[in-house]
Amino acid sequence: MKPFSVQRLGVILAAILGFGVFFAAQPASAAVSGATFAVDKSAAKAGDQLTLTLSLTNSENSPIYFAYEAVQPTWPANTQAGAFTITGCTGDTSDCVTNGNSANFHFNAPIAPGATKSVTLTVKITDTPAWGTAPYTLNWAPYVYYEFGQVGGTTTAKDQSWTFGVPELQTVIS
Repeated sequence: MKPFSVQRLGVILAAILGFGVFFAAQPASAAVSGATFAVDKSAAKAGDQLTLTLSLTNSENSPIYFAYEAVQPTWPANTQAGAFTITGCTGDTSDCVTNGNSANFHFNAPIAPGATKSVTLTVKITDTPAWGTAPYTLNWAPYVYYEFGQVGGTTTAKDQSWTFGVPELQTVIS
């Protein structure tokens, strides 16, 4: 058996350190602040209409010059084709693209520090739900991304995804 050498110890320690640095590295993205969400009904029936309000308040020290948001239902509602349809999109947006039960849009920018921009989505619940008569919980998963700072200079981007939805956007359908 070969004796254990300092060179081998150095190689092992370098490998451990390399793996540790590689797996510990995290992207330099901070959580979004100032995003708020609301739905007008916590309980609804088949055939009802819901109104989702998605707002972004600039809590940064410089203007937000680019802001994007997307929203879709969480699982299993996102698998219910035609059960929930976004039929309208209004508010402080330069564009709004709806595709069945999802929407994405850009807030009108710039958003001054302390200012708020809001977009309202209208959602139609089908008259004949596939889930039958049992109560069904519908929740929405938003994603927000924005950039602030000096255009052409130092900028910062923040984004956050609420993959499992947010309580403020939950509706129980019976």
